Amino acid sequence: MEACSLARTTGLWSLPTHPRMFFSLLFRVLPRLLGLPPSLLKKFLKHEHIHPPHMETEVGGLPELPHELLVDIFALLDIPDLKRASSVCSSWRSVYTSLCSLGLYKRPQTPCLFYTSESAGESVAFLYSLAEKRSYKLTLPEPPIRSRHLIGSTNGWLVTADERSEMHLLNPLTCQQIALPSVITIEHVTPIFDEAGALCEYQYSRHTYGPYGLSTGRPSALALGQLRSYLYVKAFVFYDASAGGHIVVLIHNPFGQLSFARLGDDKWTWLPQHSFFHDCIYKDGLLYAVTSQGKILAFNLRGSMWRSTSSLENPRG
Repeated sequence: MEACSLARTTGLWSLPTHPRMFFSLLFRVLPRLLGLPPSLLKKFLKHEHIHPPHMETEVGGLPELPHELLVDIFALLDIPDLKRASSVCSSWRSVYTSLCSLGLYKRPQTPCLFYTSESAGESVAFLYSLAEKRSYKLTLPEPPIRSRHLIGSTNGWLVTADERSEMHLLNPLTCQQIALPSVITIEHVTPIFDEAGALCEYQYSRHTYGPYGLSTGRPSALALGQLRSYLYVKAFVFYDASAGGHIVVLIHNPFGQLSFARLGDDKWTWLPQHSFFHDCIYKDGLLYAVTSQGKILAFNLRGSMWRSTSSLENPRG
């Protein structure tokens, strides 16, 4: 990681916010948005006499565009340009925050490398843009990002586990952070308290559902920061448009089981009866999960009770 720290870095909050640049950016994406040929746009600029000197106005003098149009325009931008646009004014930042939170990008985003560096500090991370060949410096909220485990990322959201094995949902671009339900609400975890009543360890049970479920011996007592290495396998973040909120799905040990939580829940909901899950996706209210044996199951997560709706065996046998 020290080699990465030699890359040129720029603070995302200090990127240029010159009005001329933003009008240039705006007119670059409008033809794609409206389906206009470039020649027509040039003609429009010529007749309207939009010259660079007149672009050097105060931000407060920028024309107000409808929120819906701004969302459509911003959705066509790469992440660096999107971040720059968010610095223009409060209304543009509001559009940017909504778009990042919901993952409403209309173009494939070039992947970015997320990393930390010991020399930069405990709460600093970097995004390396492959498109721009540049690293951007991010100062993130507590707990320190260098001490966390990364267990999943979806649509700009990171799912992390801190030194107490508690999970947080973090958007590194907006610095928005949401605490997920406590790890002690997961089926296989029980808190252990010392004589003073302080949490000191976790009891980790290795069992699955029902009388014929699997188990590998007695529960183990694990240190607060040790549990995350045993329990978490992979996390996913899905947006449910009909419910108007995010759902976090967790593949966890023992035996690759599933639990989920909606933002605002106070506990994790266990999906028992099945194990050895490898991957999953959420679509139209159904969670589709595939096992390591190739079996696909669909879970209906809407309402107060979940249910398994169907399964598909591996067609190759």
